[in-house]
Amino acid sequence: MKSRPSKGQHEPTPLRGGEVSARIQAARSTLVPSELKVIELIVADPQRVLTSSAAEVAVAAGTAESTVIRACQRIGFKGFHDVKLALARDTAVQTRADDELERSRDLGPGTPRTDIPALVLRESAIAISDALQTLDVNAFADAVGSVADAKRVLVIGNGTSAAPAHDVAYRLATLGLVSSNPADAFGQHLAAHSLDERDVLIAISHTGATRETLTPAEVARQNGARVVAVTSYARSALTVLADHVLVAGGPELGFRQEAMTSRLAHLAVLDSLFVGVALTRPKRSREFLDVMARVTAEHSL
Repeated sequence: MKSRPSKGQHEPTPLRGGEVSARIQAARSTLVPSELKVIELIVADPQRVLTSSAAEVAVAAGTAESTVIRACQRIGFKGFHDVKLALARDTAVQTRADDELERSRDLGPGTPRTDIPALVLRESAIAISDALQTLDVNAFADAVGSVADAKRVLVIGNGTSAAPAHDVAYRLATLGLVSSNPADAFGQHLAAHSLDERDVLIAISHTGATRETLTPAEVARQNGARVVAVTSYARSALTVLADHVLVAGGPELGFRQEAMTSRLAHLAVLDSLFVGVALTRPKRSREFLDVMARVTAEHSL
């Protein structure tokens, strides 16, 4: 039986959301077991980490002090001190909404139906907010430039990434770009073979490991096209292929798949990409948005 904390000990409150959590989510798949021990301690008991030295965290995690420093660097911080500063900010925000967040983690068959929208929407908002912590704004700016200058844009995504791919391809077309989104993996593969150095392929994949998405991305890269990856993990087969890597993801929430919250974060990043392209070529964008408005009016009753 799990023992209760004795007097003077605190009840650990797991880390939920924030910069540290987002960076861990993006880098988790690249960590070795000894580094994961450190990360698991940070997530399970951030308050303990805040009041401990690197050496004390190493003892608690059963690793070396150098492993603690390396784990912090592997998730995108300069060192242990920077992790503690970010944890302090994250836990302060978390404390203000701790009751609601604790309930959201217990989302399940016993959750009152009237509570479900607030719990799910809160986690969705956190996933979108956390995307700012993992998104490389320089990579984003470069991706905007590549898409805006492209002769053609091929957008691919499969499974839960199919809908975001279709949406962004359509929206880019409203800006006057020649964009396409073949519905099936064979069509995506075939379309990638027609790309060249003047074109861009946008690949959307939660894991970055979907074979049907990787294959056309590989073909596009071989043909000289620029590859933009929108994914949840900083290290994957897809990010190796990409020229521009845009990382955004979300946590698992009870019956809700992790990929569902990540899809919302991906949509937010893709919406930002759309706005960036529109602002990069404002005159042409306005012209085609006016065309879209007329076409929409023609199809309205």
